[in-house]
Amino acid sequence: MTNKIIERIKNFFKEEWKFLIFLFLLYLGLTFEFPYVIYTPGGAINMSERIEGENTYEEEGSLSMTYVSMVKGTIPFLALSYVVPNWDIASTKDITYDDADFEETVEIDKIYMKEAISNAEYVAYKAAGIEFTEENIHNLVTHVSEDAKVDLKYGDEILSVDNIKYTNLSEFQKYIATKKIGDKVKLEFIKNGKSEPQTEEVELIDVEGEPKVGISIATISDFKTDYNISVKTKSSESGPSGGFITSLAIYNSITSEDITKGKKIMGTGTIDKDGNVGIIGGVKYKLLGAYDEGAEVFICPKENYEEALKVKDEEKMDIILLSAETFEEGLEKLKQIK
Repeated sequence: MTNKIIERIKNFFKEEWKFLIFLFLLYLGLTFEFPYVIYTPGGAINMSERIEGENTYEEEGSLSMTYVSMVKGTIPFLALSYVVPNWDIASTKDITYDDADFEETVEIDKIYMKEAISNAEYVAYKAAGIEFTEENIHNLVTHVSEDAKVDLKYGDEILSVDNIKYTNLSEFQKYIATKKIGDKVKLEFIKNGKSEPQTEEVELIDVEGEPKVGISIATISDFKTDYNISVKTKSSESGPSGGFITSLAIYNSITSEDITKGKKIMGTGTIDKDGNVGIIGGVKYKLLGAYDEGAEVFICPKENYEEALKVKDEEKMDIILLSAETFEEGLEKLKQIK
């Protein structure tokens, strides 16, 4: 019986080998990923539903962060991009960080998302005038220069420099600026996934004539308030571009005045601890996605406004379009909407 089955299989392959090769090549052609992605109109995440806390205020409308959708550069999707409106091809090199592949870029962006939420909390608490304490400050490495003379990679945590602890990148940079190129500093750090601190003497390198360690850092803090605010995220989410909307949503949850006024407000933009709203990529796809989701108001960084306005006019969108350079400016513009 076994021999008959084996013989039938052999005969099948002999007779159908051309067809089988065709199927194999077809499979490769449909699934092989070229070094491109296709940007498509994205969607929105209601941050009003992601924020949890005690004694928070309800709102009639919503504040949602928008995102860009991407599909992988396989032949079918690449072909569709030539006929489907607002499907645009981009090289994977354009969306990855230096010396990082796509998967590493996603992991780095997860760190930046945590920093964005941390900044958003800080800005919202300050603007609302509530008391808070900043605890458990973590300085995580997000980039290491090729010229850096230190054994670090993204995700490692900097504990101190010359036995001095720093609460943000600015303070760290100010201290390094007091040194000279070629000087050495003692860096204390924890490798990602490890628990034991390590120390290493690091020689400062020349970066555009200034002494630098050659790393970038994201600062993430925990905050203690009477509201016990927490922001829920998903493992698939990454990037800092939701920081601005997150700060507005947190502010709205801890203040009695509802800035949504019953409207569906969506937007994008980074936020730093000083409340500055920063430029983002893909505003076209974020606005298109927001409009498809029924947004009545879209707010974005000032540097993205002209592009967003062009898309609004071309697509004849019935939507209120706002821009802001700072959290306070964005807040005031939203308060003025009737």
